[in-house]
Amino acid sequence: MITRILNHKVYKILCTTLFGLVLVGLPLTSLPFLTNIFGSMIGPFSFIPLAGLVAVWLLPYLIRRGKLPAEILPLLYFVLIAVIISTSAFFLDGLYTRGRDFFDQTIRAFITLAIGLAFYITLSAYIQQGKSILRQVLFFIYVAGVLIIAWSIFEIGLVRTRGGYEFFPEWVKNLKTMLVMQIPGIDRSYRLSGFAYEPSWYVLFFDLTLFPILLSAVFQRKSLFNFRLWIFQVEDIILPFGLAAFAFGFPRIALIALFVMLLYLGILGIQNLYRKLYTWLCKNNVIKRPEGLLPKIVLIVLVVVILSGAIFGATAVFIKIASEKDYRYQLFLDKILSGELFKLDFSEDDIILMARDLAFYERAVYWYGGWHIFGDHPLGVGLGNAGFYFVNRMNSLGYGSFEIRQLIYQASHVINTKSLWVRLLAETGFIGLFVYLIWLYILWRSAGFIQKSRDPFMKIVGLAGRLFLLAYLVEGFSVDSFAIAYQWVGASLITAGGLLAREEAQTNRVSSTTNTEELQA
Repeated sequence: MITRILNHKVYKILCTTLFGLVLVGLPLTSLPFLTNIFGSMIGPFSFIPLAGLVAVWLLPYLIRRGKLPAEILPLLYFVLIAVIISTSAFFLDGLYTRGRDFFDQTIRAFITLAIGLAFYITLSAYIQQGKSILRQVLFFIYVAGVLIIAWSIFEIGLVRTRGGYEFFPEWVKNLKTMLVMQIPGIDRSYRLSGFAYEPSWYVLFFDLTLFPILLSAVFQRKSLFNFRLWIFQVEDIILPFGLAAFAFGFPRIALIALFVMLLYLGILGIQNLYRKLYTWLCKNNVIKRPEGLLPKIVLIVLVVVILSGAIFGATAVFIKIASEKDYRYQLFLDKILSGELFKLDFSEDDIILMARDLAFYERAVYWYGGWHIFGDHPLGVGLGNAGFYFVNRMNSLGYGSFEIRQLIYQASHVINTKSLWVRLLAETGFIGLFVYLIWLYILWRSAGFIQKSRDPFMKIVGLAGRLFLLAYLVEGFSVDSFAIAYQWVGASLITAGGLLAREEAQTNRVSSTTNTEELQA
């Protein structure tokens, strides 16, 4: 009976629909009624179809003893370590505040971690069913990307023609109010936020989900679709519009993450271009194929200079243009042109004061506060508990910030570190951070293995996985929540893709062995 239901066409359509809604709904980060339920600004729309997918697909799958990819195991070890450290934290002496205590904060923290694990395990298990599902993932992410890009262009047009959010049509305001809870004052911001809680979350979708896939496809000249417009594939068309929508979010950390992804592609491009150029020069007798290294070094330097100049030049042009609209970029340019940035004394106070001049004052205070918590408690203070130790370990310069004073004396929630890596150090200690980084390293290796597949979609996922991990390492200095779905979508793609790649390699080995035996016979 159960088997017949699971194989029924309607059941499969239901699962595909829920799966598609999880991915297409990713840009909706803070659905109002979910934020009220969770008591947090994080309330992703995707959680609703995910809950349905867990109920109708994952639980039956696990009951039937369905297998899970091996890449999940290190993360489960991290969860176990977090539980042990959080339990031990009840014996520590944190400063309770705002009516919160260790138990309350720990439960809240583990709920967000459970949401993240639900995304990761469910998507990993579902995608591993086959390469056709992998293709569905790419398609649904493209749909989400096209929809949010189209809406962003629409908002840009409204800003250009009407002058600001307060002059938007009422139906636009009502739609956004219905679909997303946004940070106070966003209606007066010049930064695009789409349907995310704030602009920095808006650009996360591009950095951690859409751009790694698009850049991978464009770089390798592989596409999800057979359609071509002369030499251009669909990804070539989506990417520039995505970059434009991304730019109007006026990101900083996300811009660095994009720069790191491009730099990695530049390194790969240098290797490919060098091989092609060297082969062409030797083939046409421009140079002989020598034993010495000098011609190779000259070519490598030439290619590096050209590609690096292109990447740095594009970044400089963007910063210059953005500085006309965003004062934060102008502050950075002023510090560069005056030479003050290069005279920085790397003491804690000087770095915080420089951060104040560059408009990321509070984040520097949060990061140092988390670092000092780790210094006093190298085994961690328990998941979610860093805020109880922050005030006593915060640099006194932090009291000069209105935001920090408001969080200390008036806010209903405790302070967090605003950085995943600092948070892991402070809350789970060096052991927790080490295990988490081991998990990321395993994903990096798996992504490289996926790239070796002969399947074009697998190759897209493999390189996209490595680009995602690079961006994630950078974005970890800006985001510290486990409940944001973007990170788990990228991780699940690598995890499921790794299992599919191993199965493909095993099939190829068996086929090769069989053919060899037939030839010998």
